[in-house]
Amino acid sequence: MSSPGSKIYEFGDYRVDPARRVLTDANGQRIELTGKAFDTLLYFLKHPGIVIDRTTLLSALWPDTVVEENNLNQAVTVLRRALGRDYITTVPRRGYQFTAAVHQNADLAHVVVSGGESPPSRKLPAVLAAGILVVAVAYALFGSISNGPADARRSPKVAVLPCDNLSPDTEDAYLALSLHQEILEQLGKLGGLLVVSRSSMMNYVADRPPVPEIAELLDATAVMECSVRYSAGEIVVTAQLIDPETDSPLWLQSYPGDLAEVSTVIDIQADIATQVAAALGVDYLPAEQQRLEKMPTASVDAYAEYLKAKQSVTWGGYTLGYSNDDFHRHINQAIEADPGFELAYSDRAIGHLSRAMDALIKHHRARDPDPNRDTPEQLLALARQDANTALDLDPAIGRAHAVLGAVEHILENRESAHAHFRRAIDSSPNDAEILSFVVGFYLRGGQQRAALELLTHIKRLDPVDRDVGFYFYLARDRQTAMQLLRRMLKLNPDDAYVHSLIGYCLALDGIAEQAETSLRLAEELHRRDAQVSQQGLSAGGLSTLAYAYGRIGLADDVQRLAEQFIRIADSKPVHPMRQAEIQLALGNIDRAYDVLSVMAERPLPPFVSLQLDFVLNTYNDPVLEEPRFVALRRNLGGEAFPDDAKAD
Repeated sequence: MSSPGSKIYEFGDYRVDPARRVLTDANGQRIELTGKAFDTLLYFLKHPGIVIDRTTLLSALWPDTVVEENNLNQAVTVLRRALGRDYITTVPRRGYQFTAAVHQNADLAHVVVSGGESPPSRKLPAVLAAGILVVAVAYALFGSISNGPADARRSPKVAVLPCDNLSPDTEDAYLALSLHQEILEQLGKLGGLLVVSRSSMMNYVADRPPVPEIAELLDATAVMECSVRYSAGEIVVTAQLIDPETDSPLWLQSYPGDLAEVSTVIDIQADIATQVAAALGVDYLPAEQQRLEKMPTASVDAYAEYLKAKQSVTWGGYTLGYSNDDFHRHINQAIEADPGFELAYSDRAIGHLSRAMDALIKHHRARDPDPNRDTPEQLLALARQDANTALDLDPAIGRAHAVLGAVEHILENRESAHAHFRRAIDSSPNDAEILSFVVGFYLRGGQQRAALELLTHIKRLDPVDRDVGFYFYLARDRQTAMQLLRRMLKLNPDDAYVHSLIGYCLALDGIAEQAETSLRLAEELHRRDAQVSQQGLSAGGLSTLAYAYGRIGLADDVQRLAEQFIRIADSKPVHPMRQAEIQLALGNIDRAYDVLSVMAERPLPPFVSLQLDFVLNTYNDPVLEEPRFVALRRNLGGEAFPDDAKAD
């Protein structure tokens, strides 16, 4: 025991005894710290409120040793995990500051032991103490209330703009696009940092508003710009992190390198991630550092083909772009160059899954199978094989678990699917692409509450993706869906699809005047787009608009669109769900029931959202609550029609 009169430090709900090297909380429970973390805390307590630069801290804590800053980062990380992030603030480009008020008292341990009165600063009214106990017990029983990873709501968020291509040869343009995605994935490996997803950032390929405007729309702490120039084997990557409040750089670095070594590119990506983390005060663990520096392949040819495969992915959802021939050609060549390239296997698994889903839809439409194409069953088997190979090489690849979850879901192995989806989320908690993919299957499996919890986190990562807005709509949270869709219009005021969804949601909520305005604007924009593409509204677009007009009582518009729909349906097959929408809009209830009965005999594959609207009655249509329609919905939906579906 320390002698009476030795100093005791108190801050917040914590108490530090330097002599005994003990940190305790408000309940007197000891909090274990590493030796160097305790030394760091003690130094902060002796210098409260002062901004201490890293060099000073390193000299004080390691006086006779030359160490890397990573050692200091680890000590601060341990402290923040023990105390929370509120006590130690990172001051960009300067150092750290201990922000709590610190009180120094004489050692009163002997008083407490003898049964004397506790120090006034440590006394709590009995009611408050009981309240703390209740909260502690509740936390122990139910865990964190947060919907996302720990401290997600307080974590810094960075938005990385698409890299500018400065390469003189147009054939090298793939490097800028691919390295942008690689940088996003590297930053996403840091658990304490939120990274705006690629799908949201690709909205800024052509149009670049001022940085403060971008940050405000995306709710970003900082915005990063980057450029890539490649010529004659030499690459230069330039990156700068911008503070949106001052519109000035927090950090700027240029990285020259030789592409003859894969390690050059990996080192550049890893250093960008760690520098961004340091500038924003994000701590990371040694395991995260190792993940950043891990070499995915030593083969220059394999890595080049892998980057080209990424560049060839056409954007439009997690799997939609992975089925094209260019992607498969490059990813196959990457694996041929390095048969141990786990990331290439996981991406090829997505490609096989994408093709399997497409094949299942074509099979549903009763098209003649192409003898030169793999069957859906063969493609699903290939997806499973590649995903398992990737996980054999690296068990922490989230997208490989996501693929296995999808395969098991399609094959109706729900328990196995859920286990893989859970591991995908745990492995990639800040990867919005993977999380959105999982949400889609949660919705199709009737897990509306789980989907909403995950969507709440995805919204932070993917704030301007209309697909996320659509998922909120499917999850029956139209208020949030509308919020996200209106945010999309700030980026593209002429997006016909977004105006259609907004008008549709307003119509279902009975807000007739605003709905009509949005629907008519959507039609006008669709017609303008059709003049460019020389294609009119699709059957799906016509049925959706007609149904929305019907919900707000515009019978003439319903009839007008129904006539256009019938002309299309007379010339090519149209899905029964679309036909049912038209019949419901026209008020032909019995005809709608007959059409839906046909769909129930030949349901769509379980990953298609089209029939989910009907199963969950996202329309809030009272007709679909009639007993005969409820029976159809339950029969068609299976697990997607849980007993509490309407309550959700």
